Amino acid sequence: MPQTKPFNLFVYGTLMNPEVFRAVMGLRMVKREAECDNVTCFRARRAILPGYHKISPDHTYLYAVPEQHGRIRGYIIGPLPARTMSALLQYEGRNYSRRTVMVQTRFGPEQAKVFVGNVKQLQHAFGYDFHDHYKQEILLEEKIEAALVETEQQQLHRGEGLLRRAVAELHGSTIRDLRRRHFEAGGISDYAIRHSLMDAPLPDFQRIADDPEARALAPNYLAMVVRQVIFNQYDDRIRKDFRYEIEQMNRGPEYYDRAISSLAALRMVNGAEGVLDMMTADAMSDLSFEADHLVDYVRWSIFAADELYDSRLAKTEIDFIRNHSGRGYIPMGAELEFSNIGHAVINDPQGQAVRDMSYDGFLYFPDFGLNVLTWKLGGHVDDHHDKASESPRRGFFEVAMGNLSIRANISKPLTDDPWLLNQLIHQARMFYKIAPHSVHISLQMRRQQSPVQDRLLPPAMLKCLFAIAGDPVRTPDGHVRISRLQGNEILADQPNPHLLFSEISLRHSSESDEYSQAARPGRVSGTYVQQFKFLRLASDLNYEPIAMALKGIQISMRPGSILTTAQYRRSSRSRALYHELVEWGSSPQPLSDAEIDSFLSAVDEGLYTERFGKPVHSGAYIAWAIQQLRSMLRGFNMLINCKKRMKCETTPGKLTAEVQLAPRSLGGGGRRAGQKKRTR
Repeated sequence: MPQTKPFNLFVYGTLMNPEVFRAVMGLRMVKREAECDNVTCFRARRAILPGYHKISPDHTYLYAVPEQHGRIRGYIIGPLPARTMSALLQYEGRNYSRRTVMVQTRFGPEQAKVFVGNVKQLQHAFGYDFHDHYKQEILLEEKIEAALVETEQQQLHRGEGLLRRAVAELHGSTIRDLRRRHFEAGGISDYAIRHSLMDAPLPDFQRIADDPEARALAPNYLAMVVRQVIFNQYDDRIRKDFRYEIEQMNRGPEYYDRAISSLAALRMVNGAEGVLDMMTADAMSDLSFEADHLVDYVRWSIFAADELYDSRLAKTEIDFIRNHSGRGYIPMGAELEFSNIGHAVINDPQGQAVRDMSYDGFLYFPDFGLNVLTWKLGGHVDDHHDKASESPRRGFFEVAMGNLSIRANISKPLTDDPWLLNQLIHQARMFYKIAPHSVHISLQMRRQQSPVQDRLLPPAMLKCLFAIAGDPVRTPDGHVRISRLQGNEILADQPNPHLLFSEISLRHSSESDEYSQAARPGRVSGTYVQQFKFLRLASDLNYEPIAMALKGIQISMRPGSILTTAQYRRSSRSRALYHELVEWGSSPQPLSDAEIDSFLSAVDEGLYTERFGKPVHSGAYIAWAIQQLRSMLRGFNMLINCKKRMKCETTPGKLTAEVQLAPRSLGGGGRRAGQKKRTR
């Protein structure tokens, strides 16, 4: 029967923890009467439940079961709002039953609701066959924490809270994999947890301590370490402090669960850039590459994060995200590439002709533990040959948000909201003090919208997209070029001509995808993703309407990979398209009104049929996106048609900067001009 009146609640297990209580109920629990307002904050008073005792037959969860002379100590909290009972029922699951009991308090007996063990259900099975994910997570974290205590003592022979947290940071990707495997496999043993941590060496830079080139670059790498650890700590604190709010905004288990907290943490860190620079400088002054170890820098950064973190500011960012985010239907993701020397880091992997004087193409990335520390944002070095390799090599620094394992090719989409995607792209770009190069936007198409193999887009469609995001620039001689259609960033000539505009690939969201495929050869498991690779990563591009354009085109026209060597060799149409784009990119002509209208019509058609033939976004939002795209294309034509160089020192993105930024005061980051705020 639904709860219709406020009620007192007696708690005796995990809900006695204020953090767990807040995460489940969305309310605060306090001990002092002066701190409670009985609206969002409720007092917990000591109480005793007679006639029961606690058991833990699975050595994991606590259950209250009847016993004639038993009694259980706990808290009575309330009266709580009736609406919170649904959250309690979901949290407790089928192994608990709701009862109305009398508990003894200091001032006499009081009536309360309590969740006791469902004895009949408990007689069937124990272990991890429960429906509540969060309860398992709490107990798993306790096991990991116990293993970290042993690991710290074994590897560092010290016992200190900050140092143990530093060890956890430097084993971050291992802990990530333990959590993932626990929930995929239905449990993981204490032995596996302990030895996964204790057997893994603690990352350190001792291998390169005597390398003069590494020593010269160490301050740059260590500054990146300090910034990354502060971000990581912010992310953890936000997830801990605002678990309830984040759960309400999360898209579901198919999406990356750190998208919201990562965006809030990035906004906080980027908003305190000056303070962060000072803290980084202090770390370089207080510690020494020659005398200290990587764990000391990580420990210092954790201390700094604790000093800087402000829960009120974090709440402001969470509220900002909630007030401006919306919903879509097509899951989306993004990968960002950074390089201080552009594509030369791939062309010259030995660094003989061009050298990155800040990071040397991230050659020492693993020596400073950055392959571990950057895991929350999917950080790794990509040399366009083997991104899973952890051996030192030069390449792009790539941020693949939502990637759960580079080696196992396990990833989840970030969001279905183009606004949130745009925010994550730009906040990550701002966070890393490395020249941005390119961004890949991926769409996880639903079955009814799956791409058609070898289907190409018309030349006009491709030209419009390159005009918007292919980085049109004016060269010193006054001519305009599409930089992504020049050189060999995404273009290759004979003997293997191809154009990396987009690529269909198979992605896995768990290791079970691969296991099922191995068990059933011939059956494809995983999800097909369309990844658009032609886009430049730039501060003046608004990727919100661009993501809408890519989504609309993909839905309405269902293109496949564009354009592979195999397509070029077997199709005269593919060859003609390739050469037309290369020629146009070297000397682009203005887009005609017919070409622009055709492109925008295809986008519009796709967006209005996104979910089972109907739109997901409001008509006002779709119209806003179309208008933004039209302005970008007009800006491109203005760049082409401009006769005087002094009037042409702008790109299409900059020409529409006022259009893009104007709604920011209304909706943040260019969101939905004319669209009403969504209510929850």
